[in-house]
Amino acid sequence: MVSASTHSSPVRKAKMGHALAHLVLAGVGFLLFYPLIFMILAGFFTKDEFTTTVLGFFPIPKHATLDNYLVLFKGSADTSTRLYFMNSVYRTLYSTFFAMLTSFLAGYAFARLKFKGKDALFLTLLATQMIPGTIALIPTYLQLARWPFAGGNDVFTGGTGLLDTWWVYLLGGPAINIMGMFLVKQSLEKVPFELDEAAKMDGAGTLRVIFQILLPLQLPIMAFIAITTALGTWNDFATPFFYTTSDDMQTLPSAITRLSSAAVGPGGSPNYPMMITLGLGTTVPALLIFFFFQKYIVQGLANTGIKG
Repeated sequence: MVSASTHSSPVRKAKMGHALAHLVLAGVGFLLFYPLIFMILAGFFTKDEFTTTVLGFFPIPKHATLDNYLVLFKGSADTSTRLYFMNSVYRTLYSTFFAMLTSFLAGYAFARLKFKGKDALFLTLLATQMIPGTIALIPTYLQLARWPFAGGNDVFTGGTGLLDTWWVYLLGGPAINIMGMFLVKQSLEKVPFELDEAAKMDGAGTLRVIFQILLPLQLPIMAFIAITTALGTWNDFATPFFYTTSDDMQTLPSAITRLSSAAVGPGGSPNYPMMITLGLGTTVPALLIFFFFQKYIVQGLANTGIKG
């Protein structure tokens, strides 16, 4: 006769395994979120207290202040974080919209249309993904600086071209998201051509087939393209830093270095709490986007058959 302890042993081991797994996951989650917790708490310090306090694992100020967060949301005498924030929002929305549009249309062209050199062009576009972005900084700078008949240029020399103008952001917005184009192509290739033919037999034109029949089938991938493009654009530091100089052209990531100058006192020592708070203002929106829309990233990849 089998004792009750024999039956309960596997159950007990399973419960212990689940408890251990949850404990490990909780520990890993805490390690990942600890920098964010530290940044939030550090924002309540004054400059003097932060530099003179031996910080513990959880830095708690004795004289908490909201000054750093007021600078983040309202700016200071010589800065405008609201302007930088709105510049980031406008640029992110613009780039995301056009990345979705051009990626879908390019993916449709490679998946549905037949034209000479299609495979070679597709492989060339994929090959550009292997080129580090830093290599393109100088050629892009020269291209913008020598843009004909702009910024004082005659044809190819003199002047500033399109540097330090919104064209820096506008020309970068409509660029094709190569990964998004690839995902749309892979997904559309699994949609039978009979669907297009049936819609055309019912009187649908090409644009109606594209936007009313095929596009709704790609919504998870469109969401994936939107999220990844928005995150990449929001966190982009290089473009505004290298191609713009005026204060009103800055986005939030590039403006942190400028805002940090307002955090330096007469003695030249930096105000670390303010600098940390400014960094927090850039980090939190990106985290919220990823947190609320992460499921669409998984769905977008799953619809293409890509596993990872």
